[in-house]
Amino acid sequence: MSNKRKTFITGILLTLIGLCGISFIALLVINQSIPESSQNPHVLSENQILLAGEAHHLISELGDEVFPGWSAEPTAWVFYNEVAAFAVGIEAPHSRGWVMYPRTHRRGGEWQPISNLGPTIFRAMIDDPQKTPENFVVKVDNQIAASFQTQEYALIYLYQLMYTDLPPILREVFPYRLFFQDLILAPEAYISSLAHEAFHVFQANRNPEMFEKAELVAGLDKQYPFDDDNLSSDWIKELKILQQAGSISNREEAAEVARQFLDSRSQRRQSAQLSILLLDYERKREWLEGTAKYAELEIGKIAAQNKFLPLPDSNLKLGLKTYNSREKFWKTQITTMSKTNMDGETLFYYSGFAQGILLDYLMPAWKVRVLEGEYLEDLLAESIR
Repeated sequence: MSNKRKTFITGILLTLIGLCGISFIALLVINQSIPESSQNPHVLSENQILLAGEAHHLISELGDEVFPGWSAEPTAWVFYNEVAAFAVGIEAPHSRGWVMYPRTHRRGGEWQPISNLGPTIFRAMIDDPQKTPENFVVKVDNQIAASFQTQEYALIYLYQLMYTDLPPILREVFPYRLFFQDLILAPEAYISSLAHEAFHVFQANRNPEMFEKAELVAGLDKQYPFDDDNLSSDWIKELKILQQAGSISNREEAAEVARQFLDSRSQRRQSAQLSILLLDYERKREWLEGTAKYAELEIGKIAAQNKFLPLPDSNLKLGLKTYNSREKFWKTQITTMSKTNMDGETLFYYSGFAQGILLDYLMPAWKVRVLEGEYLEDLLAESIR
């Protein structure tokens, strides 16, 4: 090898090492900017109030295009961080804290009005850091409210959760902010998550009996063999079939995917010898979480396709210009769903979401029947007979 060539290769290697070093330092600095706690945890920030307002704007304008009747469904909110919960859209609560609906245990301190922007907001202190409202729904007095972490606290929580799970060196330089961008950091991403929980309020109000059954059955997750290798492999096959729903264009293609899916599902269940109880568990969790995942992703995609305009304050103060990224996110979610973790209920979020896409082609009235309590897979089977 000539000296010139050696010098050239050495220069490239040194350049790459230098770039890696710069990237390493840059990520260290960026990660140090992630806060360890909320800046002012006793007050709901202006940004958070604007995010709630934009979620209401999105659902009230486009909700009916996702599920009939959703636009008119009022949504109250309970946002929370590490020390407090904030009730928005709820008239002066008279009972203490919140109830973990549809369960009955009560959490949190007395509600107190706080001076803030917009309508009156009430604050209740979190008595135990392990007993938060969680990301789902709660009941305050007799009103069901969507509950979710503030955007600021969601970043802190997810960062701390991932930091402890990563290997020592990687955890320091992992691009957390980039990774979380499409999940909760971009305003349209966070608003999509709010839409998911708001849809649970819609489900609970439209069919409280089914909602209660579908949520209380969640305790069967400890009996479900998520860690069985054969079952996991069969689930991956099933999800690979379902992800074809993202590329179909007509009823015939949807019917073929539905047939493949139902055959694969039947074989998986027979092979795993799942009990009737666990089969019911799958169906109910798809009814609850899969349908909410469908609503979350669909409303973002519709907003992108319709070039839906955010409120002026959302544009000016949140930097929310459009919902365009949500169509790409929809496509990514459906095309990569077979790569989801096979160790928990995330399976049912995606399998339910994809069945909803198929039903859009096969049974236009499926949404009314699902809200009445029918299962997604039963409607699919009926649609291709």
